[in-house]
Amino acid sequence: MTAFYFELNQLSYAYADGTKALSDITLDIPKGKKIAILGHNGAGKSTLFQHLNGILKPTAGTIVFEGNDLEYSRKALKALRQKVGIVFQNADHQLFSGTVKQDIAFGPLNLGWSTEKTEEKIAWAVAQTEVEDLLDKPIHFLSVGQKKRVAMAGVLAMEPSVLLLDEPTAGLDNYYATQVLQYLAKLDDGERTILLATHDVPLAYEWADLIIVMEAGRIIYNGDPITLFYEDELLHRAHLERPWIFEMVIALQKKKLLQENINIPRSKQELQQLIEQI
Repeated sequence: MTAFYFELNQLSYAYADGTKALSDITLDIPKGKKIAILGHNGAGKSTLFQHLNGILKPTAGTIVFEGNDLEYSRKALKALRQKVGIVFQNADHQLFSGTVKQDIAFGPLNLGWSTEKTEEKIAWAVAQTEVEDLLDKPIHFLSVGQKKRVAMAGVLAMEPSVLLLDEPTAGLDNYYATQVLQYLAKLDDGERTILLATHDVPLAYEWADLIIVMEAGRIIYNGDPITLFYEDELLHRAHLERPWIFEMVIALQKKKLLQENINIPRSKQELQQLIEQI
């Protein structure tokens, strides 16, 4: 079996007015990885996600999913969207049923699963996102954070292999943003790949196995989360600031309080442990 879910080759996309949203993107998306995509507004993050889910079709280039070229027939897209789930930045764009339970059940019911399997998957998704107390609530009574959790539950109920999350913490306070990370940790099974488009640099630094940086529809970095933040010119070009944890370590190294060859911490807990050893 291929080690990649997606293989993109010179993918480009232009809107009807000629505006280029993506330009010559060549990218392999491996299985079992947590991938953060950084970039300012208009960099192409959301457009890339919509190509991976089959919402948009490339102007040029190819997309291969699990070894086969992406097809755009109704049947092929239905199969793709079971395996590749997307949670939009604005949850209102994908919540349309009367109650929370009806909305979460919509996807599984349309996959032709048995009643037993459908109920099992809904229950699992509800438990992962902790929306048990909301099941009978009308959608329009939910808060922004609740809507995001319900939208995620609706996608998870279809048991996707690839999960695309577009700014899942946007508009949320620190408590709910932390909850989202906790939900994602429960989904990390070594096989599922999660792609998270975000402006939250500290979140990406702590969470991701790989970071992709986009700028003007192109990929300008694709690699590990630590190496990225040594790249001064690239950070300036992409309008990215270093995470405070990374900056703290660099400051301690300059003061000769930490050795140069240490494993760079990526969370507050790891930094605390390192400082305690000084």
